[in-house]
Amino acid sequence: MIDIKALQCWVALVQNHSFSATAEKLALSQPSVSKIIHTLENELNVALLYKGENGRKRLVQPTEIGQRVYDRSQQILNQVNLLQQEVADYRKLKSGTLRIGMSLLGSRLLTPVFFRFHQQCPDIELAFIESGTRDIEAALLDNRLDAGQLLLPVSDEFNHIPLCDYPLMVLFPRKRLANIPESISLRSLRDESFILFSRGFALYERIVNACRDQGFEPNVVCCTSQWELLRDMVEKEIGIALLPRYYTDDFDSKVFAAVPLIDPTINWRLSMAWPRHKKLTPALKAWLNVVRQEFAQ
Repeated sequence: MIDIKALQCWVALVQNHSFSATAEKLALSQPSVSKIIHTLENELNVALLYKGENGRKRLVQPTEIGQRVYDRSQQILNQVNLLQQEVADYRKLKSGTLRIGMSLLGSRLLTPVFFRFHQQCPDIELAFIESGTRDIEAALLDNRLDAGQLLLPVSDEFNHIPLCDYPLMVLFPRKRLANIPESISLRSLRDESFILFSRGFALYERIVNACRDQGFEPNVVCCTSQWELLRDMVEKEIGIALLPRYYTDDFDSKVFAAVPLIDPTINWRLSMAWPRHKKLTPALKAWLNVVRQEFAQ
């Protein structure tokens, strides 16, 4: 029978690319790691690692079947983790840790949810990962997060609760505009310098793709993951930015002019999502109930 600890050792070895690093991570000796992997190979009756000269395993390079064993081991260990979490939730009721992925642009939306959830479940620790929605989506599918903010529309792999729907506004320094127009088209911005969110963010992709659909490549002079820095750079006249009205409504109108973007309109539509086939823990159920209550209106 294959030992779970042997699978954990194999996964750690492939991820760390080193017997010594794996031994350090697992608090084992290097000979112990080698023995565990050797035993696992014997039990499976396959070679998991390519051998170096004279049959010595020098580089940690999985064989084809070794890679398959690695992939399957990750799935098994994820299931074991889910089992352990279920048992812990059952024994401790609603104690434990809830892992939430927050969009760097959308974290402020969740402040009232955090407050209400803590009131209802004070013993549950909230662990946050702040990143772009692309990274959050991957972490949800890898079971590194329980729930997270994703831009709508989400894929069929997720269930979701809508959180907001705000149009993007074009942000200018106020002194640039003698008269603020009612709206501005994306095509009319073709000669502007753009300050955008970081590459790899879903909103970055939507804005760049919308510009291309209008027949031009945006002149991106800077990318940042911080909306405050983006705002400050607009104030210094480094370029213009596209931000949700949720943020621009709070900006000083004597310093900034926020004009609705049209043709096309681009909306910031955020959701709280979780994998469709994920077994909901009591903590996650409680979190989603609070989210529904807070955003029901």
